[in-house]
Amino acid sequence: MVQSVRADVAFAEWRHAEVHEREARALEGVAGADRWPALGSGAEATGGTGREPSEVLGLLSLFYEIDVFGRVRRALEAARGDRDAALEDRRAVLLGVVADVATSYVRLRGLQYGLATVRRNLDTQRETLDLTEAQRRVGLASDLEVQRARALSANTAALVPPLEAALAATQHRLAVLAGEPPASLLAELAPEGPIPSAPAELLVGVPADLLRRRPDVARSERELAAATARIGEAKAELYPRFTLVGSVGLRSQDVAEMVGGSGFGTLGPSVEWPIFAGGRIVANVEARGAREEQARARYEQAVLVALEEVESSLALHAREQVRRRELRAAVEAQREATQLARRLYFNGLAPFLEVLDAERSLLASESLLAESETTVTNSLVAIYVALGGGWERAEELALR
Repeated sequence: MVQSVRADVAFAEWRHAEVHEREARALEGVAGADRWPALGSGAEATGGTGREPSEVLGLLSLFYEIDVFGRVRRALEAARGDRDAALEDRRAVLLGVVADVATSYVRLRGLQYGLATVRRNLDTQRETLDLTEAQRRVGLASDLEVQRARALSANTAALVPPLEAALAATQHRLAVLAGEPPASLLAELAPEGPIPSAPAELLVGVPADLLRRRPDVARSERELAAATARIGEAKAELYPRFTLVGSVGLRSQDVAEMVGGSGFGTLGPSVEWPIFAGGRIVANVEARGAREEQARARYEQAVLVALEEVESSLALHAREQVRRRELRAAVEAQREATQLARRLYFNGLAPFLEVLDAERSLLASESLLAESETTVTNSLVAIYVALGGGWERAEELALR
């Protein structure tokens, strides 16, 4: 149910981003149409009065704005900024889905690794239980030692069902992200596989330069560019608007004789200059300026948040690698300690409690290592996401 809801949300976000981009492209076309002359046609019939016969007029009109002060150019720049911002929204959805797939797959392998660790320790603990029961039968172990060994193995066995449930849920999640029914990939994902490894060293360059790839930063930058262009579009209304207006036509007293009718035509410039508009134009310029300031603030905030996420993810990845190295050393030492405790106990040289403590500590150390191995790789995914993706750009994914 949870996977289905998440899939519906992801699909809705993708659909919204796709439709929004299509709308922005259409509005770009609307703004770009003003660069070209507008042609129109029409016909008109006038009724005669008295001795004057009726007359039919056929017209072809032309209207073209000469963009002297850049109103049309600025409007087109703003529309292109909106289009690019919509494209970045679509990239953001794609980036989120790809990151979700990557982290879910790493989590899947991490759960398999953790489950295998628990089962391996459970086998060892049950072997200890069997040996302890055998020693009790010959008087070399007490009932207390047997019950302690049984309690330890039972507690370890209780860790298996939650891990199996989490593993199944992650398998379902990956199937849903792939657009398949939740149980469709169980057979394919069931075989245990390694956790994808992360490089020991990561060269990411200068984070400030790489941030330009982030969809949220790029979207904010394009929104700022669009808002800036709209200031120029609003200011252009303060100046005269020059247009070229013309018409050609035919005049005839009969529709059937229009081709042979008399022709006429006009062509000339037109100037329109709003002398007084009640402060509307100035207020609109101020409003566009305020929107530009808002867009600038959002852009600056997006950059700061992006820098924070990059620096934090880099720090987490570096520190987790150190933690993993220490946990690997701890696991190796604890394995040797467990083997030594078992040998000493069965040779009568150490108390049984030493064996139980060693096996309990080994399970804890190996579980922490499984968690750290998963965290190291997922922290690398987080770095790629913070930098705008280590995957293909939108152009390479045929989003345009």
